[in-house]
Amino acid sequence: MAGNIGPLVGFLKKMASAPLYYTVNKYVNCNELRYGTLVGTDSKGNEYYENNDYMFPRNRWVQFKEPNWFILKSDASDIPPEWHAWMHHMSDDTPVTKPPADRKFHMEHRPNMTPVFKERYTPSTTTKPKIQSWSPPQPKSA
Repeated sequence: MAGNIGPLVGFLKKMASAPLYYTVNKYVNCNELRYGTLVGTDSKGNEYYENNDYMFPRNRWVQFKEPNWFILKSDASDIPPEWHAWMHHMSDDTPVTKPPADRKFHMEHRPNMTPVFKERYTPSTTTKPKIQSWSPPQPKSA
């Protein structure tokens, strides 16, 4: 019984620190409430947490700055590359403790734009098609 008190204490801490609507929405949509230590924040305001009491691959997670629970607007591509390495256990060092080297070929991170109709990539061709489509002859009118 004493081993099960940790999640209860974490739940009560989360309820005390977060607004009630946020906590209820998080529980309804994700079926869990997590608690942990804040490790860092990225340039977009997303917060990264870690709690080693959880099992290994699920002990790190992100709280997006502006989650939208109704249409689930938050996407995994919203995580910048420097935090991606920490999230997927490629590195134990966070970008806060060990910033990545600044290279001149690095570009600014952009999330996946496929769901946004106006900004998604649409391939186009500049070559002629190799096969010409056939159209049947039209009957002549008398």
